[in-house]
Amino acid sequence: MSSVVAFFCKYPHSAPFEFMCAKKIAFLVLMTCPFWLQAQLIYHKSAIKSAYVLADEKAALRKQKIIQQANDLQNLPLGSSAETSAPLESGLWAVSQFMVRTPQSDSGVKRLVKNYEQLAPSVQRALLEVLYGLYPTEFLPAIRSIAVQSTHPKNFAMAAAYWFRAQPTPEVRVRLESLMEQLTCNEGQVVLLKNLRSFMATYGQQSVLPSMDSLLAHQKVHGYKMVYSFQRKNRNYAGLAVVQNADGSLMRDSSGRLRSFVQLARSASNLPWFITNGSTPQGLFTITGTAVSKNVFIGPTPNLQMAMMNEVNTAKFSHYFPPVFNAAPERLYRAYFPASWHQWLGMMEAFDAGKIGRTEIIAHGTTISPDWFLGKPFYPISPTLGCLCGREIWDATTGQIEQSDQLDLVNAFIETKGTQGYVLVINIDDGEGPVTNAELEALLKRW
Repeated sequence: MSSVVAFFCKYPHSAPFEFMCAKKIAFLVLMTCPFWLQAQLIYHKSAIKSAYVLADEKAALRKQKIIQQANDLQNLPLGSSAETSAPLESGLWAVSQFMVRTPQSDSGVKRLVKNYEQLAPSVQRALLEVLYGLYPTEFLPAIRSIAVQSTHPKNFAMAAAYWFRAQPTPEVRVRLESLMEQLTCNEGQVVLLKNLRSFMATYGQQSVLPSMDSLLAHQKVHGYKMVYSFQRKNRNYAGLAVVQNADGSLMRDSSGRLRSFVQLARSASNLPWFITNGSTPQGLFTITGTAVSKNVFIGPTPNLQMAMMNEVNTAKFSHYFPPVFNAAPERLYRAYFPASWHQWLGMMEAFDAGKIGRTEIIAHGTTISPDWFLGKPFYPISPTLGCLCGREIWDATTGQIEQSDQLDLVNAFIETKGTQGYVLVINIDDGEGPVTNAELEALLKRW
């Protein structure tokens, strides 16, 4: 407990120092002992089962319906009303999430692009997600027109990211920055466009990762468990998560090897992290506990409930530690990183994502059939709407789970004292292929 006090008392804020010192000991005894002393719940593999994964008639009908929703895009009525928008959004979601490509769905997507101005803003954004994820260059002329004519900062940012990825030249960057100046923005949209500028300015650059030793040593100070999710900048490849105990040690198996858990940080659209439904931002998330989702696509495997600063307030982000209740959000957030990490380009992504308005990014499993993603570099894991997705393999005849990195991660996290902590997402490089255990052993060898 003294280490927690030392960490936060190091960073003054607007609350009186006398309040901090007079109240902190009593609060710590009341607030930390219950969850530090409680028996830890371990979720048992044998108890986890899902009817959604069964290869039965219902599954065949669901697959048929998803493909039909995608194909219907070529015939559905156009317009901006709620009645016309709902089926269009459903069809576009089917294309994006399940990566459906048929002659009919391709025709439907082309039809919507041609009639972009007739669509409601929500349908426009769903369409732009599909284009970015599945048609990386085919619609560049139309995207240029959308970017030039767009008055909505989010739609503009989606079109601009597509355009610049297809043509990452100084001329295109200057053109897009000029268009940004014409947009009217609220506070969150200003942050969105700031990060779009950074996305273009650093595109193709390999950021230098600061010392992991200093980071792991610093996390030891605040006394909470940490999950590090190490990813590629190219989110087509799966990453690996490891757990740091509250005492600073990394979880290892009986032979001394790191315990690691496969995670995909790629969204279905693979849009940049600063856009809603884009891939998972780098940076720090608070863990508020575990839960079981009712979403059939996520499934019954327990998830880690996460939140970003600005999505929640400083009190909740810091697990209600009183000396930081009145701390400025950015100052508190930066305090979780050693000085050597303050210039790391990924540090503020999660902080800014919360300001932009992204929400509900958690670490969960998946019941989506991996058959949808055959041939993809992230097979057999499902892309998401921006969450961290653990690898899960299910028995299609019994509905039982066969292999679950998600379950193993949750159990690893809760098997030592405490139910709360933090997740830190880090891109280690832009290599080709999934992150390997050998890479992590080399990166974390001193720990």
